[in-house]
Order: sequence, then C-alpha cells, then structure tokens
Amino acid sequence: GQKSADTSATLEAGFVDIEQSFLELSGSTSIPVQQVINLFLKSRGRTTVNTNFWNIYARSYFKDHTEQELARVGLQVPADGGSPGMPIRTKCYDLFKEAFPDKYKDILSIHNEVKMLSTSPQTVSQRGQEFQKYYRRM
Repeated sequence: GQKSADTSATLEAGFVDIEQSFLELSGSTSIPVQQVINLFLKSRGRTTVNTNFWNIYARSYFKDHTEQELARVGLQVPADGGSPGMPIRTKCYDLFKEAFPDKYKDILSIHNEVKMLSTSPQTVSQRGQEFQKYYRRM
C-alpha cells in the first residue's frame, strides 16, 4: 500500500540523518561516500549494488562532456540545444570504451565520485585530501 504523509516525512527525515552520517564518515576517513555505503552494507551481510557504468556515462558523463563525446561520432551539439537520442549516446559510449579500454571504468567512477563530492558540504581541508587521493589514483 501507499505510505501515509507522516510515514513519508519520518522516512525523509531519517534519510537526511543517514546521509549526513555517511558524509561525515566519508570526510573523517577520506573514503568516498559510495564506498562507505558499500562497506556498511557488506559489514551487515547485505549485498552491494554493482556499478552500472552505462548509467554513469549516459546520465552524467555524457551530459558534462557532450561536445567532446559527440565528436567521437562526427557530430556536433544540436543548435536547438536538444539532447541526442539514445542510439547516438550508445554509439558514443561504445567509442568511449574503445578509446579507453583499460581506463573507462576508472574514468567514469572518478567522474561519478567527483560529482557526488561536489554536492556534499566539505571543508577546504577535506576537499584537499580528496583531491590528493584522486590525484594519486590517476
């Protein structure tokens, strides 16, 4: 059945608290939030969700690098500002994977983590630590 408005509000408040706890734990350990969540689930006997690289590419990376990615298939950003269709994105993704066969997962993972970190409140010191960690990984 459907949740009542009170139940939904209680859940949302709890989710905000949980998210804040994960953000704080991530900041104090310099471990990315998603990795903290995965470690938490694993420590409690829950399965973790595998990364869907296509979703990261199609929903985030492509959007942030549209001009560069369309160039892979010899296209330009539509003048009307429209978004290229799924067949074009799929072809771009295939060529992206061909261009970086050993690194495309790392590129997309780091892109996703940077996007997540850029939306979370952090001190300058925490951002510096995260930057150094990603710099060493690259």
